[in-house]
Amino acid sequence: NLQHVEVIFEDSRSELWIGTHGGGLNRFDRATQKFTHYRYDPEDSSSLAHDDVREIYEDHMGTVWIGTRGGGLNKFDPDTETFFRYQHDPGNPRSLSDDNVGPIYEDRIGNLWVGTGGGGLNKLDRETGTFIRFRYDPNDSKSLSHDHIRALYEDRTGTLWIGTIGGGVSKYDPSQYQYKNVQLGVGAF
Repeated sequence: NLQHVEVIFEDSRSELWIGTHGGGLNRFDRATQKFTHYRYDPEDSSSLAHDDVREIYEDHMGTVWIGTRGGGLNKFDPDTETFFRYQHDPGNPRSLSDDNVGPIYEDRIGNLWVGTGGGGLNKLDRETGTFIRFRYDPNDSKSLSHDHIRALYEDRTGTLWIGTIGGGVSKYDPSQYQYKNVQLGVGAF
């Protein structure tokens, strides 16, 4: 189903990925001019975790990551054409904080950041497959400004900028390990 497209992404191998709302994930091979369709299968734990694909991202190692609404984060294995799922587990504080995945971003030192639509920001520990969560705390002025993350970007100084829905912009300074919330006035852009 390519009727409601959410995201289009070209990877380093020149393959085009198309994520849809309800129609799963599609990969276009330019050499064969054919699509491969990936869908959620409740009987197969190595299938795409949800058919609502929100984000597609490739890291520096060539790994393709897929963020879904409701199915968490998926890592694509090109050899087997299967997916490994990172999902929220209410009993595990080191799991992904929310299965509604938004932006995915790798910073200059290789940290993979995953924003969610209500669970704040997550940093993947690639060695353990677990996450460190960063959440909004109304009692902490140095926490994220909101838990609904919509945009991530690292600037040339290494500061990670976090755009939220409902809380403006936060920035994370890794050298000081703290957040600062930025008030944007009229004409700030």
